[in-house]
Amino acid sequence: MSSSTDPRPARPPVDASMTLLTEVMQRPLDPGYAEVASRRAAGTEPARGAGTRGLLVALAVLLGLVTASAAVDLRAPQPAVIEARGVLEQEITDRRGEVEALVAQEASLDAEIDQLQTSALSERSPELLETLRRDAFVTGSVAVEGPGVVITLRDASGGLVDPDAADPNTKVQDVDLQRVVNALWAAGAEAVAVNDQRLTPLSAIRSAGSAILVDLQPLIGPYRVVAIGSSDGMQTQFARSGTSDYLRVLSSQYGIQSSVIGQSSLEMPGGSTARLFYARPVDSLTDGGTGPGPDDEPDDAAAPGVLPGDGDVSWEDLLGGSPSSRSGQESVE
Repeated sequence: MSSSTDPRPARPPVDASMTLLTEVMQRPLDPGYAEVASRRAAGTEPARGAGTRGLLVALAVLLGLVTASAAVDLRAPQPAVIEARGVLEQEITDRRGEVEALVAQEASLDAEIDQLQTSALSERSPELLETLRRDAFVTGSVAVEGPGVVITLRDASGGLVDPDAADPNTKVQDVDLQRVVNALWAAGAEAVAVNDQRLTPLSAIRSAGSAILVDLQPLIGPYRVVAIGSSDGMQTQFARSGTSDYLRVLSSQYGIQSSVIGQSSLEMPGGSTARLFYARPVDSLTDGGTGPGPDDEPDDAAAPGVLPGDGDVSWEDLLGGSPSSRSGQESVE
């Protein structure tokens, strides 16, 4: 005996909680959208009028204006921020004024000390006064003037590119200034300054990040190296040195521009007052006492007129024909 039975199992009743999911799966298109789509397919959808289009355009413009107004309001500085910035700017101005006043006071006191020193020694010890004047010239603590040479170095970008985005090899580096300064000392310079920063036997040209420092004072390009001495003699000796070839290589490989110009009259400010490293009583000079004298130098004193980092190294060794060789050098104090 046989019976016709359905081999498929009977479906369980639909759970009422699953109605929404079932509608989404079975009818994904909303009925309203389905009706519009069917009218479009049949060609019975009414065309939009000019009023409808104008309304849509006005609505779009209104939304754009609201969005732009909201963006402007968000970007506008708040009154508290503006007030705090004004306070900081005023404080910077006040501090700068105080620094300028202290610098002027220091210059006035230095002039008074020099006047008293000259007055006291002019009659008692003219020889010592002349020695002090020569020492002040050698140490760079007094202003000087005379003929000389001006060497200017400029970055390849000319300062028109963001320093952080510029290639380090296209920028003047501390080693470049060191070589130029050492070459000028060797050419017979009597006094040297970089961007009005007077160099002394204890001066150091170094770098801190992308900035060049002279005695911890940051410099801004172009870099102007001024040397006082025989203008013709220094130009001749500088042209014969390897530094002249070094500058030409910097120009051809990295675009760093330089110029050497002789001047008949130059003025150079004095540097900072010399620091006292050691002293002894005046009586010890007559009692035969021992100890370091005025002509003695500390063991770690730098040679006058020479900055480290030069020596007998040629420009081929420094450049090596590779742009990466300059950026890999470390600054030496």
